[in-house]
Amino acid sequence: MNPFKRITPLISFTLLAFTACSVHSGDIQPSYAYITNQGDHTVSVIDTRHHQVTHTIQTGKAPVGVAVSAKLKRAYITHVEGQGVSIIDSTQHTIIDFIKVHGSPVGIALTPDSTILFVADWFDNRIMAIDTATHNTIHEIKVGNAPAGLVISPDNKKLYVANRDADEIAEIEIASMTIKQRIKVGKHPFGLALSHHGKLIASVNVQEDSISLIDINTLQQDKIKTGYHPYCAAFNSDDKTLFVTNTQDDSVSVVDVTQKKVIQTINVGNTPEGISIDHANNSAYVANWGSNNVSVINTKTFQVITTIKTGDKSRAFGQFILQPPSNSPP
Repeated sequence: MNPFKRITPLISFTLLAFTACSVHSGDIQPSYAYITNQGDHTVSVIDTRHHQVTHTIQTGKAPVGVAVSAKLKRAYITHVEGQGVSIIDSTQHTIIDFIKVHGSPVGIALTPDSTILFVADWFDNRIMAIDTATHNTIHEIKVGNAPAGLVISPDNKKLYVANRDADEIAEIEIASMTIKQRIKVGKHPFGLALSHHGKLIASVNVQEDSISLIDINTLQQDKIKTGYHPYCAAFNSDDKTLFVTNTQDDSVSVVDVTQKKVIQTINVGNTPEGISIDHANNSAYVANWGSNNVSVINTKTFQVITTIKTGDKSRAFGQFILQPPSNSPP
């Protein structure tokens, strides 16, 4: 079975944040959520202040993953069936280039300095490092079976890769492009989330209905039960709560990071997958594959405040909310 062509609401997990996005500006500046719609080959652009779709961008075949850069004013979109990465100009909301990768790109992440784009090739078990200035692949790393979620440490030094079929996270030193260690986690890790201080990583263990919460320095792990078939996660700005999408019970689990337990379950749309947080507006955006929409959650009250219609089979795997730097003009 092709894991990216689904014909029922049930998800095949033979398959793709830094889902948490760091934003600092206030209401005077727009921020945008880039939602990949795998079923109709589009990206919906949502103004997160007004919770409205402002643009629908026709892309390559089957868009999946998202990474964004305020510095470059770009959104990068993976196409698992199209074997490449679309580049969107975030000022004009138009595609300006396409990077061929000759593989099956799913997970995607940018270094904090926006110089290197990392892309996970699901079927060939490798990570590609792409220079954002030239769009050339500068390095390839064989990692493990079925690499999916990617996150990068705030200091720009380490890349973490969820190897789904190996039940592990590979830690890669970016300077040398070498694997430094492998961290065993729960069964079938898929989405990853990294805390803003860079000390905690959450592995979403799809086939175990749990997350592994890992201290990066000590490697101490806590296993926390979530909902049915969790998929992606995002830390709130204070790193005290973690939001986890549960694809098969149409919900989001709110995890108290200190207490290491679920403190609330929020009902959202059908088959929620990607999640990112607009911290400036206290809003978590959840892409719902099964209902073709996005649920918006207030991260303080844990209530769904609105639902936004998007495209067919909304996915948004990765860091998909872009907010301009605080010193940018409105």
